[in-house]
Amino acid sequence: MLKKLLASVGIGKAKVDAILLSDTMRAGDDFDVEVVITGGEVAQELNGLELAVMAQAKAEADVGDEEVTYNKSIVLQHWHQELNITVAPGEVITRQFTLTLHPETPATELFGQHVSKVWLQTGLDIKNGLDGSDKDSLFIHPSATQLAVLELVEQSGYSLFKIDIEAGQVRGHGFASHLPCYQEYEFKPQSCSLFGARELEVTFVDNGSETGVLIEIDRAFLGDGYRSVSIPNHCTTVSAVRPYVERLLA
Repeated sequence: MLKKLLASVGIGKAKVDAILLSDTMRAGDDFDVEVVITGGEVAQELNGLELAVMAQAKAEADVGDEEVTYNKSIVLQHWHQELNITVAPGEVITRQFTLTLHPETPATELFGQHVSKVWLQTGLDIKNGLDGSDKDSLFIHPSATQLAVLELVEQSGYSLFKIDIEAGQVRGHGFASHLPCYQEYEFKPQSCSLFGARELEVTFVDNGSETGVLIEIDRAFLGDGYRSVSIPNHCTTVSAVRPYVERLLA
């Protein structure tokens, strides 16, 4: 009886471990995951598995008279897998799933550098008990179209300065984001000009067949300006994306 009571508050309960079978991926890709459930000190009824892709994003809030920036965890996608089984003490149960990343999922890797935090959170739906959970980092590369746009921006006289995931949504001409956050690539000009851009921010919205590109340009004395275009995803080189993007940078 004591063990059952302890398991109900999380002591000696069943544990879950997710093993990613895909090392790296791109947004929109399928990926395989093996979930290993290990029984605790008492038998427990498992209603199901909860899996979610999550990201750490910057958010803003008003605190008194000040605006405060803080990091928050945001759910990008969620899956529930029915189990309705009983796991015996020490029993090991495995399940494999194929999941699909949303095409707007932020990238975490760029040119070998880790640039943002996105992970798979796996939890157990245990009857009359607390949820055991596991957290596994996802390694996601930008699409070839996005990489071509970023390279073109650098060739146009800008240097990548910072990459953030921001809470919220964006829209451009003919496209709008759907996830509760978006990724922003911030560039600085390689040389200063009195009336030139002081900062340039690039955001992508990929719907699977086209990539919306939203560019915010901060110009001295002129303030912020927004320009956007949609690029077919078969455009995967600098020369292919140039006709779409170059006029946005003028």
